[in-house]
Amino acid sequence: MNDLIPIFYACDDIFAQYAIVSVRSLVENADKSRKYRIHILNTGISGAHRDELLKMQNEQFSICFPDVTAFLESVQDRLPIRDYYTKTTYYRLFIPEMYPEYDKAVYIDSDTIVLGNVAELFDHDLKDNYVAACHEQAMVQEDVYGTYVEQVLGIDRNAFFNAGMIVLNCRELRSNHLLAGFTDLLGKYNFVVTQDEDYLNLLCKDKVLWLHPGWNTEVFGVLPCPEDEIKIIHYIMVSKPWHYSDCRLQEHFWHYADMTDVAAGIREELAAYTDEQRAEDAASCRRLMQTAKEETAREDNYFNRLRRKEFGPDAYSSI
Repeated sequence: MNDLIPIFYACDDIFAQYAIVSVRSLVENADKSRKYRIHILNTGISGAHRDELLKMQNEQFSICFPDVTAFLESVQDRLPIRDYYTKTTYYRLFIPEMYPEYDKAVYIDSDTIVLGNVAELFDHDLKDNYVAACHEQAMVQEDVYGTYVEQVLGIDRNAFFNAGMIVLNCRELRSNHLLAGFTDLLGKYNFVVTQDEDYLNLLCKDKVLWLHPGWNTEVFGVLPCPEDEIKIIHYIMVSKPWHYSDCRLQEHFWHYADMTDVAAGIREELAAYTDEQRAEDAASCRRLMQTAKEETAREDNYFNRLRRKEFGPDAYSSI
């Protein structure tokens, strides 16, 4: 059993307020006999948000704010010109190399509420798998996205994971060169639907420990498990309690938000969110679905080119 449990979030200052709520829920429900180090990967978080997070520090929990700017500068010569590495969603890909002292780590998106004991999550035996994760419900339940991953990535829709909560086998990912595999794939194809999630699924294909769906219950379609089995709620896509008062499972978000000093500001954001913005959310969802259809129809999409052996013998598993 590891003495220290490393946990990572990645956010900008806008999303920091939601990360605060997620961390509050994690701290409340974690095994207090263990010790945790929470890293908030960022390129700039305001003092007020840092102070709110630091209030949660105690003998069991320490919190730090690694600025990834220097690391990004150190690897940019290995990345293609495309500007992926400046997006916070890609920071999870850098964790194994940034932290060589960790054999394993937990990554959690900011738009989550942690109802379970994160130590229980961390203690899963990954063996030689690269990650532990849960099935991506958008691919399982929505045929357009399921068809996309099967015909563009060449991955079965029931073998595609959501990367908003993953347990990283940092040792295996380092020894099998995750970052090099990522840069190689970036140079081969521009995945535009789920972006970093597409890359991660290709890199980790057939090396996933599948977890109970309660560890990443996406608020999408039919919930993949009974509510009393949910350990992490993931408010994906437009299912955001801070934009929709009728968001499913929103009572859990507000329960923990009200334990923080950011609750009032988030409620103001909800009140100020307009019907026009909600209409744009719906349009954005339609555009994403259309993009998936267009990628699937492309004669030169990734899987079609792969089957024509345009990428060489090792393209399918880059690490």
